[in-house]
Amino acid sequence: MEFMMWAARSMHVFSAVVWLGGLLYMGGIFYPVIRYEEMTASPAYIRIERRFTGFVWMCVWTSVITGAFLMLFSPRFVFGRFHDEWDFLLLAKEIIYVLMVGTAAAGTSVVKEMESVAASPSTDEMKRELAVQHQRMLRGRRTSLALGIIVLLVAVRMVMV
Repeated sequence: MEFMMWAARSMHVFSAVVWLGGLLYMGGIFYPVIRYEEMTASPAYIRIERRFTGFVWMCVWTSVITGAFLMLFSPRFVFGRFHDEWDFLLLAKEIIYVLMVGTAAAGTSVVKEMESVAASPSTDEMKRELAVQHQRMLRGRRTSLALGIIVLLVAVRMVMV
């Protein structure tokens, strides 16, 4: 059982690192380059977003499964009990995580919208619409990154309690 806990904890941390690292890469390197090169309406940009969305969902499901395992087998966890700081931190972490999943779902719908807009003939209107979708994607990624940093800080506090 101890090995299972170690493996679940390792996969949980790995999925968080990959997800937040991907968001940092997209926000700090990829998006500035795409904007500078004026490629926000390019098919390559949309394909990269599609690929990253799959990556995000891989991390979401890995962290959901491993997080549930870690929670259920933690000696500190008692369902429905909120008596100490750890219990409230766990609840906060779960609520913020659900918000992160919501932003991931919104990002998936933005990518689908970008794909449907890009399928139409190339016009100035199409490029404007893709620029609008790009801005929506940026807001979602920034929100997800901010929430991820908060979850990370909550998790650190949980370890210290």
